[in-house]
Amino acid sequence: MSTAVHPNAHVDTSARLGVDVKVGPYAVVEGDCEVGDNTEIMGHVQILSGTRLGSGCHVHHGAVVGGAPQDISYSGEAGGVTVGDGTVLREFVTVNRGTKDGGTVIGSEVYLMAYCHVGHDGVVGDEVILANGVQLGGFAQVGDYASIGGMTPVHQFCRVGAHAFVGGGYRVVQDVPPYILATGEPLGFAGLNVVGLRRRGFSTKSRGQIKRAYKLIYRSGQTLSQALDAIRADMGDVHQIRALLTFIEDGKRGII
Repeated sequence: MSTAVHPNAHVDTSARLGVDVKVGPYAVVEGDCEVGDNTEIMGHVQILSGTRLGSGCHVHHGAVVGGAPQDISYSGEAGGVTVGDGTVLREFVTVNRGTKDGGTVIGSEVYLMAYCHVGHDGVVGDEVILANGVQLGGFAQVGDYASIGGMTPVHQFCRVGAHAFVGGGYRVVQDVPPYILATGEPLGFAGLNVVGLRRRGFSTKSRGQIKRAYKLIYRSGQTLSQALDAIRADMGDVHQIRALLTFIEDGKRGII
């Protein structure tokens, strides 16, 4: 099978298309774009300058990848978008390119459902699922294997940790630490994402250690600083706990 470009599509002569790529009717692929092998770009999609799509991606009807940042200070810098292998962008997803500070990065095997938006300079990890209408502000970050329910806005610069699950329809205005369920208004800790952790092979022991750490943070009555010191002294050598500590210590907006 060879690359197939619909006669009503526009693919710039400088765009680099891999093998077995499909480009549907009225799609646009601008110059300075790369499209990996076995990727399908459906009708009315726009792949704009500076975009790099991996192999085996599927970009559905009406999506726009690489549009200019929605940032009033943006003045035409050439920040781009990188999308990993096997990622699916459903209908009317929009992904803005980076500003002068860098680029927008979406990992591999990501599933962005219809009408999702990834703002400029955002980072979305591997195997993330964003349900319909999730809106990520500029510089927002979502860790590997995290899931966010539909119609959820994530404030600019906020982070959602790896393996976390955020319920649909809530507002994320502070960081959501890894491994947890987050629900409620205002958004709050609602226990571990036990189903997700089991699916990812976390042992009973690991889940117990994570649960103990979060009990210190959210249920002990200690200050966050005191709780982190206690966790560090008790379990600081455990890989998953180190990741939790690093996430919280690196944050600038505080945790839910």
